[in-house]
Amino acid sequence: MTKAFTLLTLLFIAATLKAQHVDLKQVIPNPYKGISGYSSPDGGCDTLNIYDATNWAAYYYEYRGGGSVLGTNNLTATKQATILQTANKFDVSGSDYNFITGGLVYFAAANTDVPANLNKNIVFKIFDDANGKPGTLLGSATRTLGEIHQDVLAGNLTEFKLATALKVPLSKKFYISIDNSNFSWRFTNHDSIAIVATDNHATPNNAFQYINFDSTSKKWDAVNDFWRNSEDSLDVTLFAFPYVSDALDNCTILPVSMFNFGGFVKDNDVYLNWSTASESNNKGFYVERSKDGRSFSSVGFVNGAGNSSQTKNYTYTDHTVKEMNVTTTYYRLKQVDLDGKSSYSNVLSLNLKNVLQWRLYPNPVKDVATVELNLTAASKVNVQVISRDGKVMINSDKGILSQGTQQVFINTQGLAKGAYIVKIKTDASTYTTPIIKD
Repeated sequence: MTKAFTLLTLLFIAATLKAQHVDLKQVIPNPYKGISGYSSPDGGCDTLNIYDATNWAAYYYEYRGGGSVLGTNNLTATKQATILQTANKFDVSGSDYNFITGGLVYFAAANTDVPANLNKNIVFKIFDDANGKPGTLLGSATRTLGEIHQDVLAGNLTEFKLATALKVPLSKKFYISIDNSNFSWRFTNHDSIAIVATDNHATPNNAFQYINFDSTSKKWDAVNDFWRNSEDSLDVTLFAFPYVSDALDNCTILPVSMFNFGGFVKDNDVYLNWSTASESNNKGFYVERSKDGRSFSSVGFVNGAGNSSQTKNYTYTDHTVKEMNVTTTYYRLKQVDLDGKSSYSNVLSLNLKNVLQWRLYPNPVKDVATVELNLTAASKVNVQVISRDGKVMINSDKGILSQGTQQVFINTQGLAKGAYIVKIKTDASTYTTPIIKD
């Protein structure tokens, strides 16, 4: 294992699953721990499960004899069966998502004993649903074992892009499969990947495997059905995050996924900060400023990372804000792709006297709500959405945010229409306000 995936602990599942001991290993770091994820302000482009992953611990599962339960092919699970594909189920019922354009998958390991085998393809497949299991193949994309190996060494998630956007099935259910059926595991030839998943029983089982039984029949089986005995079962969700959109062209160029934008005022200067969870084709950011929040002009440019699937942090200092001669100044970011296409962030308003304030908008909300709060010092921030009967529907740890005015986002697309309470906790205060889901 590489240093990016140093083992924190080694635990053993008490029960033997399918006559094999399986080791449960926690992966560090989890790139999405403490990250809220991102949706475009209109909800038109999203990365599924990013918000849920905020609260997941990252694990992978190994045979005690070597190789991964969720990944490695030709490693005999029993004397009669081998694993050919591993998939995760997604259900977007009730949403406006109509297209799938690609996604991210988190691998804990990807390597081989034979250097030439790094050229082997791993196929990312999209299937529709057939009675609760993967059905018809809708489309696919390939990455090599060597490319994924480099992602693991760099601590990155692996991104795959479909050549053309796929329509979400009418059932609104689909599967992402990682197919490594051309791998070999024998003697001195060990091709291996390990797909990261949740802790056992932390989520309902969403994982499936395509299994070759007795070398005569192949079929899909739920992971918690195959890896089961009288005492225990393996119930997990894979760290797989599909790109979905409500219109054909909303995610054809994958978005720069910004998960916070903030700033503070000190000694007549404004210090802006923002972070991205992933970037694709990103040239950089124009920093734009306004007196009234309507007419903006550029005051600087910050280079982007180009392509990235790990957290990137950015800063910009505006030394000329005192020339504006106003009480409140407005900022926004114009993100520009290498091909010239651009998009805008939310508008951030900064009170030059640093008056303590917080607000939530829009309200009512259809898709994504923005919480804007002014922190007098760096602070942990937690956001909860609570139903009228007191049930916590969303619990999102935003990590430690910098001093000043910060924006964080709440994805409400999984909530039913109705009235809720939003609770914001910082180190110094707790704020609550009603919100209406439209």
